This record gives sequence, structure tokens and C-alpha cells, in this order.
Amino acid sequence: MALSLRDVRCDPIANRALNELMHHYTVAQEKSRLVLTKKTGDMKLFLNDLDDLHQWDFMRNQQVVKEIERLRVLLTTTNQQRESWKVRALMAEAQLVEATAKTGNKGGGAENVSDVRYASLKRYLAKRFHPDYAPGQGIEKIVRNEIFKEIWNEIDRLDCATARSAAAA
Repeated sequence: MALSLRDVRCDPIANRALNELMHHYTVAQEKSRLVLTKKTGDMKLFLNDLDDLHQWDFMRNQQVVKEIERLRVLLTTTNQQRESWKVRALMAEAQLVEATAKTGNKGGGAENVSDVRYASLKRYLAKRFHPDYAPGQGIEKIVRNEIFKEIWNEIDRLDCATARSAAAA
């Protein structure tokens, strides 16, 4: 039986396969078959029957299923690693708080934990909004600079208030 482009367009599976192949091949209809010629190069595929396209579609679907399974395994591994790191980070934070509290008990400890967190927040804000580090161009950079000025004025005010209360004590 002769294979025509019309027959392929009427069969949903063969049509899907041909549409996929047309990304890399040009299609020509000969007397009893379709000839697909590679767009880059001189390779030709000769399709004599709809089953040729059905077989190609089946093999393509198998490849997609394998790729999906590979990605699923990779996702599971990534999620497990993320949870592992989260647990390690929480444990490290708890150990830091415990160690800080132990050393702080000798010299007035609750302030040490908040001092460490305050210093960390201050560094983060400086890196995020300081004009020397601020990413962006034009208006975005100007807005970041203004935000930095407001935040840094408040940080300076808090630092001065803390210094005064420490000097008074």
C-alpha cells in the first residue's frame, strides 16, 4: 500500500511522529512512500508504511519515559540532600546557641546571642544594599541606595543607643 502525506495527517500517532521529525527533516512525497531529508547533511529516511512512524513514536516515548524516570530519581536525591542540609544547619545553629549560652553564663550571656545575630543581620544588609555592592542600573540602583541610607541611619541610632546604655551600666 502506498503511503501518502494525507494518510499520515489522518493518523494521530503518525502525524505526531512526523511533526516531531519535521524539526530536523524536510518531507517529500514520492510515488509510494515519504522521503525525509535531513536539513543539515544528506541523510534520507524512507517511510513506506504508517507502522514506520508508529515505531519511531514508540521509541521516542520510551526515551521520554526513561528521561522522566532519571529526572525523578535526581529530584528525590536532591530533596534528600536538601533535607539533610537543613537538619545539619539546624543542629549547627542549636550548637552555636548552646555554646554561646555556656560562654555567656560566665559573663552575662543572652546578649551574646543577640549580638551575633545583630552583627550578622548588619553584614547582610550592608552586602545587599550598600551602594558599592548594589546590583542593578539606573533607578533600581538609586532606590537601593536610598533604602540603604534609611536602614543604615536606624542601625547607627541603635548602635549609639546600645553604646550609651552599656556606658551607663
